[in-house]
Amino acid sequence: MQETQSTTMSVKNLLFAKQQILKAHLDVILSHPVTKGDHCEGAWIDFFRSFLPSKYAVDKGFVFDSKGAVSDQIDIIIYDAMYAPLIFGTNSGEKFVTAESVYAVFDSKQEIDKETLQYTSHKINTVTSLCRSARSVINAGQEVPPRKLTPIYGGILAKKSISLQSVEKYCKELSNVRFGCAIEEGSFLYDCEHNVFHSSNQEEAILAFFFIILDELYKLGTVAGIDIRNYADGSLSSICLKRGNDDLG
Repeated sequence: MQETQSTTMSVKNLLFAKQQILKAHLDVILSHPVTKGDHCEGAWIDFFRSFLPSKYAVDKGFVFDSKGAVSDQIDIIIYDAMYAPLIFGTNSGEKFVTAESVYAVFDSKQEIDKETLQYTSHKINTVTSLCRSARSVINAGQEVPPRKLTPIYGGILAKKSISLQSVEKYCKELSNVRFGCAIEEGSFLYDCEHNVFHSSNQEEAILAFFFIILDELYKLGTVAGIDIRNYADGSLSSICLKRGNDDLG
């Protein structure tokens, strides 16, 4: 009888390969300063799309709410791909995403330092300060009460960084930059609830970031159901969607 041989696969080696590809991509982009801004965003967006489950969409653009408020331009938005309505796009590839649909936002920079962390913190605030609604959902024919709004996480992405010890200090001062990755330095996760800062070494920068993002998104679960009637109220003058039931008024 012929024996069968089992094969093994190293997730670590696969992610190290992904890390080298991303680093090489950024190296090429950063050597062309005229176009490096948009292209760095694109490299990170491609990276996220390469491993995130299909329930997540990843784009650059703006986040808006039912009251008409709009965030600053965001380099990378991770949002719900299954139940996210009102997604508009521009000719340059930017999306307009409803605030209720967003899981996380990232700023893309050449380097992580005090100035870029402060700038990123401001951008995150323009998203987290938006108005969000929650509505009951229908599951298997049964109405499920509205769930509590999930937090919107914010982070920063770069090729290099000042020391992670300094990053830790500034993150604790700013409080809303939850995680980040500097390929030449390492990745970090700041647990603001317990005021604990975790960081990786340089060798495992992408490997650590990969698992950090997947774990944090898992803990968020699914965004709350959007109350589309709030957006209708600000858009329609000829018809009103009733509160209390789904009949048209």
